[in-house]
Amino acid sequence: MTKPSMQALQHAVASEMERREWAQAALTAAICRTQYPDDASGWLLGSFIALLADDKQAALTLVEERLSVEPGHLPCLLQRAECLLALGRRTDALAAADAACARAEGDASALTAIAAFLVHAREHARAVSVYDRAITAAPDDAALKSRRADVQCFLGAFDLAALDYDSVLAVDGANAEALKALSELERQTADHNSIARLEAALARNPDDRAQSIPLHFALARAYESVRDHSASWRHVSTGNALERAQMRYQPSQDRAVIDRLICAFPDLEPTAPDTTGERPIFIVGLPRTGTTLLERIVGSHSQVHPAGELSAFSEAVSAILDRERPVEQLDWVEFAALLGGVDAASLAAEYRARSQVWRGDKARFTDKQPTNFYYCPLILRAFPRACILHVTRHPLAASYAIYKTRFRGTYPFAYELGELADFYIAYRRMMSHWHRILPGRILDVAYEDIVSAQKSTTRMVLDFCGLDFEEACLDFHRNPATVTTSSVVQVRQPLYDSSLEQWRHYERELAPVRERLQAAGIAVN
Repeated sequence: MTKPSMQALQHAVASEMERREWAQAALTAAICRTQYPDDASGWLLGSFIALLADDKQAALTLVEERLSVEPGHLPCLLQRAECLLALGRRTDALAAADAACARAEGDASALTAIAAFLVHAREHARAVSVYDRAITAAPDDAALKSRRADVQCFLGAFDLAALDYDSVLAVDGANAEALKALSELERQTADHNSIARLEAALARNPDDRAQSIPLHFALARAYESVRDHSASWRHVSTGNALERAQMRYQPSQDRAVIDRLICAFPDLEPTAPDTTGERPIFIVGLPRTGTTLLERIVGSHSQVHPAGELSAFSEAVSAILDRERPVEQLDWVEFAALLGGVDAASLAAEYRARSQVWRGDKARFTDKQPTNFYYCPLILRAFPRACILHVTRHPLAASYAIYKTRFRGTYPFAYELGELADFYIAYRRMMSHWHRILPGRILDVAYEDIVSAQKSTTRMVLDFCGLDFEEACLDFHRNPATVTTSSVVQVRQPLYDSSLEQWRHYERELAPVRERLQAAGIAVN
């Protein structure tokens, strides 16, 4: 039999991984190791597969096996860091990244990969310093400067970010993402704005969706800032239509998932015995309703670590269900139907293991994954003393805030007004059900109350969480913690109320949403 080439084996592994055939992919990677023992690819592929299959220790073992033979292999050093972080060994993971960095001097590609790992590990300041080295090695690489600018934004270093975006535009004056980012950092006024520059860029490539979509969203914001609401709506509706046209989304599936969830938890949920002694703070709600703002407020408390948007809870649920039947064989409706039977103790253990690396060293932590609203009953089964803060907002204010935001692949319901209204109705029905079966265990926090009655609302929230009031929570905008959501600029400013009534400029355009909501019994004042 002819020996298969390494290229053919790698192609086979890629196909098997795409089909999520982890066992077969692992076997093919093992053939790579046997047939080509001098090539590190078989060990790297095996480690990648094991991580994707959630066998973290096997992933680490494979890459360390290769490093024992080839201790300076850069991709293996970085993969070791990934494995250690996945195992919750944060200090060791960062040391491994430092070891990779020491080997990468002058290698822009390797330094870029290390910086990306550090961003994933939420070591943003360290990531910037590695990007600095990568840019020194490749000073004309505009993509590197754009990535560094993004991280500077997360850190609140907006002036430095703007310099990087300007540098990108000096090389590529029509770079849509850089133009959009820069316009969001700059205050748009009638006398000084980015409109002409954005319109010119759009005119150069009107049919290039990758370029035109971010430009339409940027122009919508810029025109709104100068009170040209007609032009703003024209651009935001065009950007949304273009984004929606390239998405595969079945609105009926979202509604069916929520129906199954409600059926999975039909009755009053008894309070389970607390076996963990933990009181995590979950902040849930639709996007653009103030979840990041509320986390900044609570996370400014001396006893609370703001852990950001964790995927740990949904991952924990999937891991438990996967023990009975491979999750990839389930569609979302089938997945939802099984949630009522998830074991609380196993879920708590899985979540703790998966969140540990992000939870900091304070007594309490926040998990601000907005879509954890799907899991409210399971959260309180696993952690009976958990605090769930549900951020609400005026229905049309929320709808408009969602519609004018480009989420880059997430929240597929956001790009067409009828679909947005239908999702909102289903979401409200689900949250009403959670309140019925979990009376008094979820606190609704209105965005409007945070803005107009900051101190009393903050006291109410802290009291619900069992925390003493601290003045620092009122000065949340001074909190230096990293912000990676689309609210990155807003939450570093003191509270302002200009966004409360912004939607009213578009009442006529939002009329279809109003009509749908009112027909479903949702009050819209």
